[in-house]
Amino acid sequence: MAEVTPDPIMGIAMGFMAAKHLFVASEIGLFTGLAQGPATLDELAATCSIPRRTAGISADAMVSVGLLERDGERYRNSEAAAAFLAGQPGPDLRPMLRFWNRISYPGWLALEEAVRAGTGRAKFGQFSTEEQQIFSAGVEAFSATTAAALAANYDFSRHRRLLDIGGGTGSFLLAVLRRHVALHGTLFELPGACEMARRRLAGEPEGARQPHCGV
Repeated sequence: MAEVTPDPIMGIAMGFMAAKHLFVASEIGLFTGLAQGPATLDELAATCSIPRRTAGISADAMVSVGLLERDGERYRNSEAAAAFLAGQPGPDLRPMLRFWNRISYPGWLALEEAVRAGTGRAKFGQFSTEEQQIFSAGVEAFSATTAAALAANYDFSRHRRLLDIGGGTGSFLLAVLRRHVALHGTLFELPGACEMARRRLAGEPEGARQPHCGV
């Protein structure tokens, strides 16, 4: 008979520590600091503008969860960190981590209160400008794969106009419009998100075919 251990419980209970270490490592630029290749702890501390001691804590924490690798005195990104967290071309998950750290994580601190009371306190629509930027960028990063899949797997060529209700920054519209040059789109969003979408779309050539961001 297999021995019963508390390992599954401990793994779940301590999971928040790994998550917070990951959020912090991304925020201080640990992965982008290794984008060009391996570096020593002194080099990382200088690049991230933090004390050597805390640079070591953060770097070793990322080694322990498999996102950094250490060879002697030098650290380097794992393949996953290099692909998604180092600021290289392609999918960038750093905005998603910032969203979870700054917006989502604090909300979970009130979970016990919400469960006991049977109510929740929604903050959506009450963001500051900075929070709205973090929220919008995080959701866009989180949904980028889905947006690309939608654009690639549905034939929008049979349509002339596309209405995206609750479309965030317009990332789904952009993915579709890039594939279908004759299509025009309209984004319908809440005021804060709509303002972020206007800024996002203004810098894209397809923005000319997204004539209205409605509230």
